[in-house]
Amino acid sequence: MLLYVVSVVIIFTVYFLTKCLFKQEELSEKTSILAAKKDELNAASKQWKTRVEKADADKFSVAGRMEKLEKPVITINIPTPDKTKRTPKAKRFKGKDGDNKQPNSGSVSPDDLGIGLGFKRSISVPGSKTNEDSSGSDNSLRSSGRTVRVLKPDDDTFTSFFKTTEETKPVETFDFSLNDLDVIDSHKLLTTKKIVKVQRRREATKNPLRALATRSDIVDEYLEITTDLAERELKRLNVEKLSKSSSFALEALAGLASKEDFSSVLLKKCSQVPNSSYLPYKDLMLIHVKGRRHVQTRLVNPTSSSINQGDNYILITPNALYNYVGPYSNVIEQSRACDIVNHIQQTGDMGCKVDKTITINPKKNSSSSDLQKFWKLLKESEDVEVAGAGHPDEDEIYESSMLGTNMIYTIENNELVPVDEYWGKIPKIEMLQPSKVFVFDFGTEMYVWSGITASPDDKKKTLTLAKELWSEGYNYADCSVNPINISQMIGDRSKQEICMKSEERPEWALLAKLTQHRETILFREKFLDWPDYSRVIKVKQNVEKAETSSDINPCDAIKMMRTEQSEPDFQIDGTHLGRGNCYFDEESRRQYEISTLEVKCWNILENTYEELGDDSLGHFYDSETYVIRWQFRVTSTGRELSGKPSKYNQTGRDRCLYFCWLGSQATINEKGAAALLTVELDNENARQIRVPQGLEQPVFFRLFNGRMVTHIGKNDSIKERVHRLYMIRGEIEEEVSLVEVLCSMRSLRSRASFILINTEDGTVVVWHGCKSLDQTRNLTIKLAKLLVEQKSSHFGMEKCDCDSIEEIEEGQESAEFLKILGDKRLYMSLLLSSVEYKSTPRLFHFSSVLGSFTATEILCPHRSSYTTPYPFLQSDLYSANQPALFLLDNGHELWLWQGWWPEREDDDDLSEQTGSGRVRWQAERKAAMQTAIDYWNEKQTHLSVAIYSVWAGLEPLSFTNLFSTWCDRDDIAVLNMKTGKKAGEIISVENELAQLTRTTYPLAQLLQRPLPEGVDPRQLEIYLSPEEFTELLAMTPADFQKLPTWKQAAIKKDKGLF
Repeated sequence: MLLYVVSVVIIFTVYFLTKCLFKQEELSEKTSILAAKKDELNAASKQWKTRVEKADADKFSVAGRMEKLEKPVITINIPTPDKTKRTPKAKRFKGKDGDNKQPNSGSVSPDDLGIGLGFKRSISVPGSKTNEDSSGSDNSLRSSGRTVRVLKPDDDTFTSFFKTTEETKPVETFDFSLNDLDVIDSHKLLTTKKIVKVQRRREATKNPLRALATRSDIVDEYLEITTDLAERELKRLNVEKLSKSSSFALEALAGLASKEDFSSVLLKKCSQVPNSSYLPYKDLMLIHVKGRRHVQTRLVNPTSSSINQGDNYILITPNALYNYVGPYSNVIEQSRACDIVNHIQQTGDMGCKVDKTITINPKKNSSSSDLQKFWKLLKESEDVEVAGAGHPDEDEIYESSMLGTNMIYTIENNELVPVDEYWGKIPKIEMLQPSKVFVFDFGTEMYVWSGITASPDDKKKTLTLAKELWSEGYNYADCSVNPINISQMIGDRSKQEICMKSEERPEWALLAKLTQHRETILFREKFLDWPDYSRVIKVKQNVEKAETSSDINPCDAIKMMRTEQSEPDFQIDGTHLGRGNCYFDEESRRQYEISTLEVKCWNILENTYEELGDDSLGHFYDSETYVIRWQFRVTSTGRELSGKPSKYNQTGRDRCLYFCWLGSQATINEKGAAALLTVELDNENARQIRVPQGLEQPVFFRLFNGRMVTHIGKNDSIKERVHRLYMIRGEIEEEVSLVEVLCSMRSLRSRASFILINTEDGTVVVWHGCKSLDQTRNLTIKLAKLLVEQKSSHFGMEKCDCDSIEEIEEGQESAEFLKILGDKRLYMSLLLSSVEYKSTPRLFHFSSVLGSFTATEILCPHRSSYTTPYPFLQSDLYSANQPALFLLDNGHELWLWQGWWPEREDDDDLSEQTGSGRVRWQAERKAAMQTAIDYWNEKQTHLSVAIYSVWAGLEPLSFTNLFSTWCDRDDIAVLNMKTGKKAGEIISVENELAQLTRTTYPLAQLLQRPLPEGVDPRQLEIYLSPEEFTELLAMTPADFQKLPTWKQAAIKKDKGLF
């Protein structure tokens, strides 16, 4: 029975175990199926990445551009930084002496002599101590003193008398065994009431000597001040006694009475400029710009091996600035390099004074000469092979590695102490306190930075320690990179071992001294948050309403009348030549005499030149160009104390000038050939002066000693004209000249004298105008006699034998004279005028180009103290920017000359020009007319107003005869006639101003075109009467002004007032 039970149990056990195993296999199979399904889903979720193309931005990044090269994977030679940042060991630097001695300098300071100067810095200066006691001090006194030590109660004698003893405390010891515990008896404690007394603990009295020794506000020495007040007061009293009997000032007597011992003063040797070897730049510098987040700007070895295609570089010399843009450099590097070179170009930083920056970009076609100069500075040829770009992730590794090499020291107790806060980190601007001195060691660059209020002793000691630290070399064994030669590791280069320490730094490295607020851009780029004020967008201050075009006010007539005319002064290279003969310098009170040594003249032909002989010197033709060489000498003279001229003269060197004379009728090609041939003739590298016809200065006239003649046409056209008429120009004998004019009655002027030459029989006739001055008449007779004597071929008189001169007064002309010149009515005669013409006309040009309406006086180039009847030319009016306004003062009358609107190709009708330019032109006309009236009232208070207005091209004969010559401009006349002007019309300025200032017009005139003169086309509604305004717009002017601007414009467009 027992056996049966056991067998049944075994059978059930086996069955149960078999069933459990089957269930486990089934569960494991289901689990494996689910895992496989999960893996398939994960794989399917990632397959879309292979089907979708990369973003376009990645294609244009540095990594995307480098993928197109299909080069093998570029390795990064810079060790990847660990989690723990590797920086140099922070050690104090005591220097070679290590005994805290003061630096030895060439001069002896008061501190070295035991003299303390108790000068206190201003409280307003940052870094100064504010807790110093300044009571009772007099900064105006010159104080000196010595340091006196205060005796202490526990000095050497005190400690030697009272010997110190060791303090001993009694210590009890117990010796017992376990048997001794049997002796102890136990007793029952009795409960007794016990009164506990409160113990009031009192603090024990302190040792007064120790308490005194621990106090920090007690000093053991003080500065003894010696003011020497008594001695200086005694000296002052003695000087006052001397001044009573002397004519000298107190200061002069004090200086004479003082005794100075110069032997006790030690001066510095001035063999070289102080600190000239510590300039923050060198003659040749190559700056490396690399990074993404905090772009690193570092000085590297100026060789081609330092350059790679993945970064930017800046090459700096005193007279050249290059920006090398790597083909695979990122945008941040390019932008940072561009900002740096722009700063250097604009401010002249880093000792570089250049006008432009030369960009070297291998991706673009750069100038071959620029490339050759760039690589020549780096001691390489133009076909140098530059290292390839590095890995795209190299920039961030480079940044963190380079920042870990930064070492910053400060001065404490005559030692260089590391600044733990910024050691191996990027510096910040907040650390630069005005009273501090720092040493920044960036490997290839070491800067000694000093604040503006730092102690001079700290500056000297820091500079000395920095030089010693520099001479000991470098040690970057604890860092991952070496900033000295890291440029040989970056880029696509083969890996090589780099020296991490050395006993000396390379010659191209920089040891510099900097002062606060005078830092270079290379130093500023090392900081994280150096402010760049050039990028700050500031709020616009004092925003005022812009001045409208119609806000033009008349000029000051009183100021115009009182303007003094200065004498002509020809200046060349800072030398005043005056009129060409002498010049008196008011400032130095010296007289300069100018003497002519030699004058040569060349006639410029098409492609060559021909030197003129002595007989042709001074003869010019208005259709040709000439080059004149003037050799002169300047002698400085003075006067003796007696007032007589000094016999000692200072003779200067021989100098030379080239004048290029351009005829008024010469072509542009001829003028250009004259300029080119002038350069060819100039063998002395002298100054070249351009002289247009009619604008000659007195110094030019004096080259020919009053024998200059300007003929019409060319040299070969002399024989074509039988009769030739010349007008005299100039009032001084050495500066006078003859100008040929058309042989016509229209060329005659009543205030001038003329010479008429008959080339057939050699007859010379001198015609004098009725208002010509005696000076003009005399000079004309002298020139006529000179012509008869010389019989020059340029006048066609070489074969004539006539030696007589005939003089004719105006109004007494012979029939033959009138036959030669033509009708007598073609010129403006002054025979019937009772006005005395003894004044020189004046010309003013009105303009508002600079904003305000101003009047500028036009001066005659050859003006003198004599009266000049015709000082101006027609070109003075027509060569100005049009439309122009000129006021001509002829003494007894004023003329307002008004220009023309230049014709535009897209405008068939000039009257339709109603823009802002037209409005401003009308405003300028009003201001000019009002100025002319004010000018007349200030000048002629007792005469009636004689102010006339004329238009360009339509000038009357009475106006054109105020100029020496005049040529009608029909093309300009047509433009002004289109606007309704008439030829020869003379309009009173008062009447025209009244028309321009009219305030009310009928509606019909405002609707027609062209508009009346003086009407502002932008505000036609203001010219309506109140009744017409209300009838047309159905509202009052006040209601109309309350409407928005856009609604006003819409209403005006609807009514045709726009």
